[in-house]
Amino acid sequence: MEKRKKEILVLLSISIFLVGLIFFPKLISNKETIPIKFILSENKIGFDLTQDELNFGMLTKNNSASRKINITNQLNNKVKVTIKSSKEIIDNLIVSENNFILEPEESKEISFTILTTKLTEFREYNGEIIIISKRILL
Repeated sequence: MEKRKKEILVLLSISIFLVGLIFFPKLISNKETIPIKFILSENKIGFDLTQDELNFGMLTKNNSASRKINITNQLNNKVKVTIKSSKEIIDNLIVSENNFILEPEESKEISFTILTTKLTEFREYNGEIIIISKRILL
């Protein structure tokens, strides 16, 4: 009988561990994706103040443009924030600060700058920034 109790206890422990592996990461992290776009133009500059995306408007070659967003920790725990970029903007985007810690209720203004010095094709460029916040549990 004692051996049977140990087997049940081991199976229960393994089950709890597996459930934790599946659900725990979802409880401690958040991922926000924001579209980015800009147009490389031969001789026109234009602004677009759309709020749904980071739109840098029209830029000329060897130029740059910046947009800012506020990132706020609305949790009761510290969070680590990591910012990644994807698609066509990876090599053209500079982020003012990355891999930082936010205290509860703390905000930080982050600048995103597009550089057009390496671009040669006059067209629209698209990408995304991914803001990942992970709760720091102590």
